[in-house]
Order: sequence, then structure tokens, then C-alpha cells
Amino acid sequence: MKPKRLKTVVCGSTFGQFYLESLKKLENQFEIVGLLSQGSERSIKCAAQYEIPLFTSIDQLPEDVDLACVVLRSGVMGGNGTELSLQFLEKGIHVLQEHPVHYKDLAICLRAAQKNNVRFQTGDLYVHLPEVRRFINCSKAVLKEQKASYIEVAYASQVSYPLMHILSEALPNTRPWKIDQVTKTEGPFTVLTGSIGKTPIILRAHNEVNPDDPDNHLHLLHKITIGVEGGSLSLSDTHGPVVWHPRLHFPENVSSMNALSGSGAKYLLENSTQVLGEYSPANYKEILSKQWPYAIGQDLLSIKESIETNKGFQARSQNELLVSRQWQDLTNALGYPSLSSGINHQPLPVEILQKVARQTPATQELLQEIGEPKVYSEKDIYSCTEVSDTIIKNVTTEQIKDFVDTLDKAVLHSMLFSLQKQGVLTHKNEEYTLSDIVSVANISPKHKGLIAYWLDILAKRGYLEKLDTGFANGDEVITTDVFNQSWGFVKDAWDHKLGDPITMEYLVANAEQLPELMSDTQQAALLLFPEGRLDIANSLYRDTITAKYLNQSVSEAVHRIAKYKLSNTPSLRKIKILEIGAGTGATTVSVAPKLQETIIKNIEVEYLFTDLSSFFLNNARQLLKDYSWIDFQVLDIDQDFVSQQILAEGFDIIIAAGVLNNAENTDRVITQMMSSLTEGGWLLITEPTREFLEILISQAFMMTTPEDERKEDKTTFFTPSQWSNAFNKAGAQEVVVLPEEENPLTPFEQKLFIVKK
Repeated sequence: MKPKRLKTVVCGSTFGQFYLESLKKLENQFEIVGLLSQGSERSIKCAAQYEIPLFTSIDQLPEDVDLACVVLRSGVMGGNGTELSLQFLEKGIHVLQEHPVHYKDLAICLRAAQKNNVRFQTGDLYVHLPEVRRFINCSKAVLKEQKASYIEVAYASQVSYPLMHILSEALPNTRPWKIDQVTKTEGPFTVLTGSIGKTPIILRAHNEVNPDDPDNHLHLLHKITIGVEGGSLSLSDTHGPVVWHPRLHFPENVSSMNALSGSGAKYLLENSTQVLGEYSPANYKEILSKQWPYAIGQDLLSIKESIETNKGFQARSQNELLVSRQWQDLTNALGYPSLSSGINHQPLPVEILQKVARQTPATQELLQEIGEPKVYSEKDIYSCTEVSDTIIKNVTTEQIKDFVDTLDKAVLHSMLFSLQKQGVLTHKNEEYTLSDIVSVANISPKHKGLIAYWLDILAKRGYLEKLDTGFANGDEVITTDVFNQSWGFVKDAWDHKLGDPITMEYLVANAEQLPELMSDTQQAALLLFPEGRLDIANSLYRDTITAKYLNQSVSEAVHRIAKYKLSNTPSLRKIKILEIGAGTGATTVSVAPKLQETIIKNIEVEYLFTDLSSFFLNNARQLLKDYSWIDFQVLDIDQDFVSQQILAEGFDIIIAAGVLNNAENTDRVITQMMSSLTEGGWLLITEPTREFLEILISQAFMMTTPEDERKEDKTTFFTPSQWSNAFNKAGAQEVVVLPEEENPLTPFEQKLFIVKK
């Protein structure tokens, strides 16, 4: 039996749009019957977006409304939300009203609900956010073991009600509650001191309001720290992470640093800072479009359960009254906010900070400066990926494998879907030759080879049947719903854990435009670099978990090779590095800062950034303008290196990140690279080592047709053994393939090859 869908109206379109989005995601539980507002242009657009009626009066609503979500300012905030809630309650309609509600108004609404045998509940999304729930659960665990010594809070006055709600759930008791002293500081914060549940508390409140934008001028949401004897537990922001800081305590029985390991104090082995749980930072688009509607959904489901089971509402109502009263005490003590007019939002790009952070020496490097300098060996070079292990600490091999399988399935669906949309391979057991498919599907001759490869893969994966002269559809018809669902699964599996959502949006855009790509009426380069922008390419080549892992590993390898050469050749005064196919500079921006800080102090660096495209060179000149030792040059890897002023034995290190798979003849390019290395020089190569199906529906439309063994094998990428053979044929002394098999990223099969000449 299907659960009853509650017919629901949302009142207010400003914050109400988040309720509408949440209700849409819970469409099997709720039916949106309309939007009630004053009829503003925003409300009209909002109702049209969700394809629901717009009402401007409560009397216009249908008779069978079950639930009203009142997302308007309450009486205490100067709005008519409470008045509207009472009208709904008198009509016998359940109400979920967005916080805050004055405890007196709350009591009136609860009495009205009881009188009319309906439910009234306040909504507070903040307490349901994932990292807030993690903090609440961890605080319960901490306070079960040790008593709270202090509580420290920073918050914005606009979200003070949720603060009291969070504390009510995180602490075993919030009574007695009192504010002893209020101090207005010179800056934007007011400091309050007091106690909650007999625990000392200090609060810093950002108590300013921009009258032109009252809901947006917040320096922060919530920061909460609970201190106990063993350390402190912190919610560093409403959206995370939750952090544990063990308290520093030096053992009494230790007489020297050498005795620390034998002190018996196991707590000394704990990290001084520990992020709890599998935390992945999210951008605000993700937070607003996913986390907030999810959190609102918890309140919606809660009131629905209360309506259906007639349980839990009394205890919840008592807690809401307590929270509201304590919130009122807090706001009374804080006083009216000061007005700050004319303040505009000024975003600060994180790249500015990342650049400085990358140029700051790591702790280990700083420690080495006060002791004996580390002497690097070849073994250290081959273990360069150890510095990247923190990037993958929150992922598992199974998680990566599941994602790869989900993505492959979506790509195969997209291949077949795009062909069937063009009128081929739609009928069971009807044979189509390659020529038929190319003709009927309007495939450009330049992409005929790629589509032939598609057909072979679809046949190998069981989507098509390969016959003597062509292909036939077994029993697979891909509908639009199947296509959309497949990519929905991919996005969910990716979802900030493995990279920026932009990467998946890019692949979906390619999948949706495959008919145009096949006919060459759409250019793959324009999808990767829309309007000449690099944001998609940067997401693809810098921000995925594999890109971060490999780029950081290459950077560390360059650093260790330079140190190794310096250790073994004290007279060395210059190291020369060539990067070929450097493109967007995704690898360079990892390598350059580490070189700047750790090598240039001891040795001169010459770094040649090359690419076939002047577009990339022009962008790189601006991107890397702070590194005067980097030069730029056009280089075509399919042409003779020497004729392009790349001299034999001219470089100590050559870097090639994801470029060799686009060479006409990989063996020839590797031979030229080896010739360009000094004796004992190093190649650092990153490459995919399996058939990346997603590339076959995207970048493959702009890749060079191979003329090496990939043409014979009908493949796009070499396997690790094929790469190793190619390096050995070209004169490699040593070839090491990283990461190793037990690495969680192994299912991605993207490798770093460290090759010594």
C-alpha cells in the first residue's frame, strides 16, 4: 500500500523555494498543490518553475489541503507568518512554520492545533545538516565520557534560534540558562558570557544587519566548541567539518625527547587535529541545492510521521517551547542589531590563498631546516606518492570501482541512445553495416573510425550483437528516462567525493550532444572550452581526485629528483626541466610552487613550458607570471624535436601529463623524449591505462588518430605493460609504475610512470 501523499501548500517564495525543492524531492510523500504569496514577479516565476498554481489569498486554496508550510517572517520578526499559521490551524490544516517563533506565539499555535486536532511544528533546517548531526552525535559521545569544562560559540544573530536548537540536542541539559555579562567590542562582534546547564559559555555574536539585504550580511553561521578534560570538539562551520583536538599534555616521566616513544603515553601518537568522519567540503551551490532541501525534508517527514502516528509531538512541542524561550533570553540580552548600510558582497577567490599556501614550506621541510638535510635516494623518488595519501584517505577501492562501473554503464547507454535517436539499431535482430550506420546516422567521415570502435565496445559489453557483416540490436532500447537515470546515478556517485560537479556536468553535456558531435555540427573543443573559458578543463585536469593525486605526486617527484641530483653532484648549479603538452598548466601549478620554495634556494632552475596551442601558452604566461624561471614555447610532439630547438641531452627532467595518448606514434615520441634527456635523466609520465569510455564520448572527438600498435589493437590507450615495453625499447634503465595495486584509486587505472634513462 502506497503512503498517502499530503497535499501541501507553501507560503512565501523567498525561502519558500527551498521548501518547494524539498517537497519536489519527496514527491512520493507530498503533493505540492500551490504557492501562496503576494503575487510578486519572483513568486510568479517560482510557481511557473515548479508548474504549480499561484494563490494570493488563503480563501483561494483548494478545500483538501493537508499541510501548510509557512515560510514567512513570524510576528516577533515583524511579519504575518504566525497570523497566517493560526488561520490554517483554524481551518483544520496542519502547519510547519519556519523558525523563529516567539514562545508566546508558539504556545498560542500549539493550543490552536490541539483544539482543531491538527499538528503545529516549527521548521529548522540547520539542526538536520549532515555536519551539524555529526557534531551533535559526537558531542553526546564525548559528554558521556567526560564532563564539559567550557563551551565557546561564535554565531550570527540571524541564526541564533538554530544555535539554541543545536545546543539543546548536543548537550545533556540546557537548564539553567543565563547570561551574566554583555560586552560590545570595537569590531562587528558582541561578547556574551554566562552558563548553560551549569557549564560556562562564552558567545561572540555578529549582531549587524544590512537593511538593504537583511538576510545576507553574515560573517559566519555557527562555530561551536565544547571543551572537556581530554580535548575539544569543534563544529568549525555549520557545514563542517567536525574536528577533534586532543589536549596537549607532556608526560611527567619523560627526561628527554628520545624517551617520548617509551613513555607509555599512547595519546602522544594521536594527531593534534583530527577531522571526524568522511568529510568532503562542498561548494555553496551544492549546499543550497542539495543539503538544505535535504535538511528541510527531515522536518517535513517528521511532521508527516506525527500526523500519521499521533506520536512524539508532545515531547517535541515541549522542546520547541524551551528552545524558543531560551532564544528569546539570548536576543533580549544581545539587544537590537546595529545597521550597516551600503555593504556589497565581495567574493575572494580561493586561488589567491591556494597559491600562497602552496608556496609555504610543509612542516617536514621546515623541520629539516633545523637538522641535517635529508639525503634523497632513488628509493625516495619511487615513493613520491606517499605525500598524496591524505588526498585519498576518505575513499575506498570499492567506492571507486562502483563509480567506474556506474559511469561506464551511463556512457554505453549514451552511445546506443545517440545512435538510436538517429534511426539505427532500433529494431531487434535487424542487421546494420558500418556504412549503413554512418549514412543513416549522419556521421562525419572524420569520426567513422571512432564510431566503429563504439560498435565493437557495445558488442563486447552485450548491448549489440556482432554479425558477419555488421551489427544488430539484441533487445536494448535506451529511452530518455533510462539515459537521464543513468547519469543521475553517476552524479550521485561522484558528488564532491571524487571531484567538482562541473566535471560530470561536462560529460553529461557531451552525452546530450553526441548526435551533433558525430555529425561534426558541434565541436568537442567548444564543450571543453566554452567561450574560451578554462573552468571545465581546470575541473577535469586539476580538481578530480586522481588529478590532485597525480599532480601532487609529480610535484614531489620533481622535488626529490632535484634533491637527489644535488646530493650526488654537489657541483650541480642548474637543473633543466621540460614539460610537453602542458595545456592548462594543471600539473605546472603543482610543480612550480614547490620548486620555487625548496629548490631555487640552492640551485638555478630552467623550466620550459610547451604546448601545440598558442591559446594555452598565452593563458599559462598569465597563470605562471610569478615564476620568472619558466619560459614558454610551441612544440608539436608529432614533429622532430631538434628542429623545434629541443636539443638532444638538454634536460634533466621531462614531464608529460596525459598527452602521449594523443600522439600519432607514441614509440617515436618516447624515443625523442629519451634523446632529449641527459644521461641519468628522468621522465615523469601520467597516463590512463585502460579504455576510458567517457573519453570516447568527449575528447576522443578531437584526438589524433593513432598510427602505432593502438591502431592494430583498436584501442585508445596503452596498458601498463605496453607503456613499460615502450620505455624499455627507448633505453630506460628503470621503470616504476605508481600508484601500486593496493591503492584505492587503482580502479581508475590512471598511472604515474617514473622512468630513468
